[in-house]
Amino acid sequence: MHRYDEFTVARVRTDYLHKLQKSYEAEIKRLDIVIDSNASQREKANARKKKEKILKQIDECLQYDQVIAHVANQRIKIDLDDGVSVNYAKFQGIEIPQGEGRKLLKADLLAKI
Repeated sequence: MHRYDEFTVARVRTDYLHKLQKSYEAEIKRLDIVIDSNASQREKANARKKKEKILKQIDECLQYDQVIAHVANQRIKIDLDDGVSVNYAKFQGIEIPQGEGRKLLKADLLAKI
């Protein structure tokens, strides 16, 4: 918390989350090559199963990206004198509008303590 500033969330998003998403996409491309190749049926089945798992992880990352982008744009500041639980609460229960007629996306930016 002592190194946190108002741009930390944006840096986490670009330096870590986006790199993770790119690595997932690269792995999907590699698995597509295995699926389309003349590999054994067992290898193809394993590649399909792994691809499904990674696609779910990509969906989770995209939802988290919406949350983290919303928080990054707010540039939330913390006060070390407030304590951990008060500062931590600033990043919980984030509500993001999804457009007209759609429900709010509610998420916690951090894991529960």
